[in-house]
Order: sequence, then C-alpha cells, then structure tokens
Amino acid sequence: LHSMFCSLARSTRPMAPLQWGRSFSSTPMCMIKIAFIGAGKMAEAMIAPLKRPGPHFPVVPTIMIREISPKVTNQVLTAYPGVQNSLDYDDCVHNAEVVVVAVKPQNLEEVFEQLKPAIAASPKEPIIVSICAGAPMSSFVLGCGTEKIVRSMPNTPATIEQGVTVWTTNSRAMFTESEIEITRHLLGCLGMEVRVDDEKFIDMATSITGSGPAYVFVMVEAMVDTAVHMGFSRDIATTLVLQTILGSTQYAMATKEHPAILKNSVTSPAGTTASAMYTLEKGQFKTVISDAIWSCYRRSLEMGGQCSNVGPGRIRPSPMAPRGEFPDMPQ
Repeated sequence: LHSMFCSLARSTRPMAPLQWGRSFSSTPMCMIKIAFIGAGKMAEAMIAPLKRPGPHFPVVPTIMIREISPKVTNQVLTAYPGVQNSLDYDDCVHNAEVVVVAVKPQNLEEVFEQLKPAIAASPKEPIIVSICAGAPMSSFVLGCGTEKIVRSMPNTPATIEQGVTVWTTNSRAMFTESEIEITRHLLGCLGMEVRVDDEKFIDMATSITGSGPAYVFVMVEAMVDTAVHMGFSRDIATTLVLQTILGSTQYAMATKEHPAILKNSVTSPAGTTASAMYTLEKGQFKTVISDAIWSCYRRSLEMGGQCSNVGPGRIRPSPMAPRGEFPDMPQ
C-alpha cells in the first residue's frame, strides 16, 4: 500500500495491481495531495479522519481547501492544523491526485468556470470526486474538462464516520486499480462505502441513503413527542426511542432476517403491537414512506436535468427516445 501511494504521487501512469493489507515499512511515507473545493460539513467529515492515519486511509495526505466563506475556512483551519487554505483554484488543484467537489449544486456552474482551467494547468490529471446531490457526471465531464469523474452520495451520519456512501465511476474513463482503491478508501473515511456499476443508482440512493436519515428523524420526533405526551421527561423519552431504533437496527443486521419476519416476532395475536400495526396500516404508513422515497428520487432526477416521470402510476419514457451525448447515463 505504501508503494502504491508513493507511485501515484510520483506519476499518473497506469500501475500494475498491488497488494493491499501489507504492513507499512518504518520509512517515512510519501505524501499525496487532496484538494477540497468547498469545505462544508460533508467535506469536513472527510477531512477529519484523513488527518489521522487509520484503516481506511493510512497515509496522511496534504490537504488543501478552497472555500469562499471566511467563517467556514477559519473553522476548518482551526480544527485541523496542517490543512492549507488556498485563495485561488490553480494553487489548490496544482499537483493534486484527488479533487473533491463539495459545493451546493446551484453553485457548480460558477465553480466550473474557475476549476476547469485549473485542472487543465495542473501537471497531473486528478480524480474528480463529486459529493454534490443531483449533479450528473456528464455535467462534471463538461465542467471540469476531464472524464476521470467519480460521483458519490454520502449521508449525514458520515459526520461521525457512520455513514453509507454510494458511488460509481465514469465508464468512459480509464481508472487504474490504484485509483479505484484510493477512491474506495477516501469514501470509506465516512463510514461504509458501496460501489455501483451504473450512475442511475446514485439518484436512487439519494432517495434511500442520502435523504433517509431525515425519514428516521421524523419518526424519532414523533415517537419522542408522543412519549412526552404520555408523561416521560424529554431526556428519558429521547433515550428510550434512540436506543430502541439503534438496537432494532443492530438486531436486524445481526439476524439478517426479512423485516416482516422480525416484525411478526414482536407481534402477538390480539396484543399491543398488533393494535399498533393495525393503526399504521390504516394510515397507509408504508405507502406514505414509499411515496416520499419516490418523490425524493424524482426531485434528484430533476436537479440533474433528467426525466422524472418515474414511479408508481407514472408513464415511463419510451426506450427509443434520444439518449443524448452520454447514452449509458439516464436522461
């Protein structure tokens, strides 16, 4: 692994497959450079574990940020000594192996105007890792002037390294095995990472993992408020609800049983849980959750300029319709 990072830092030529999991030698590790365009909460969640050697990213890289907010810049520089601030894109991207784009989707066009020439001027062709919701890879190919694009969708638990990030690479680009592994380890800093083979799954994941925590928090809020209404203090109510959800999640992961089987194991005939399940079914609880997820998915497609006429009761576009410049990407 040490030799892999050293080789990548010295050259952008394709490398032979390398063995992972080897012990590091006692000699000082070479440095690679990761540039962050935008240094908000999700970027900071990635920077935090990068500043300490660990199992996901064992080399402490050179980290440079380009952030327009002085407040955010000061927060990051204060919290993570050694992170360097750049006042221009050229300096930030110069000789970077990886460029993480972590800005709001509505600001991408403005960012691309300055990022594209900076990438072209850099001696190395970096991997561009997008963590921008709803922005398709085609926009990054055009906006950055390179095809070496990775599109990812992290979620907010990543801020405590408990997230799940779904990601994919541009099928038109040639990624070396080492570049794939560096990307995997970089995104692994945020928690679990799951690579998919088609960009369409990123928009789908936006509605499941990206926005999913909000669905959970709404249920937590409802359960806590009801417990308080019953007479529990808010502190105790919050503890009871959060531990119930945490324990139930861990139990489901440990047993690997279908959720319906786990639900039935809690539901006794004519019992209290059965009464609660009846009320949830009467209120179409699962249908409301499903509709919310489909609505989120459609909005993600719309943000990427794609057809959002998908989901139950929707008429799908004709498969013979023109596919545009990137036929392997959803339109």
